[in-house]
Amino acid sequence: MNQDFWKDADIISVYSLEEAVLDGMLIRVGQCGKYPIIFTANLFHEVGFEDRDIRVALVQKGLEMLKVPDPEDTNTMRLRVIEVGRIWCIADPQAITFMRPEDY
Repeated sequence: MNQDFWKDADIISVYSLEEAVLDGMLIRVGQCGKYPIIFTANLFHEVGFEDRDIRVALVQKGLEMLKVPDPEDTNTMRLRVIEVGRIWCIADPQAITFMRPEDY
C-alpha cells in the first residue's frame, strides 16, 4: 500500500496521547529530551514496574537498544523487542512508549 492510497482518506477518529493519559490507558513516567516516556497501563501495573528503580532499569535498557540502528526503522517509528513476547519499546514522533505486544 502506498502513501497515495491515504492521501484523500477521511479521518474517522483521533485518540491523542494526552487523552489516553487522562483516561489512564497510558502512564507518563518521565521525559527523555523532548520525548515523554510512556508506559501502557497494562505493562505499568504488571508486577514490579510500579517500582521506580525497576522501571528506570527497563527504560535505560530500552533507550540503549533504540540507539542501535535496525534495518526496519523508519523515519516515523523504531520498535525494539526488549523481552520476546513480553515487552516492546516504540519510539515515534510523539513519545517513547513501553508496552506489552498485545497493547500495540
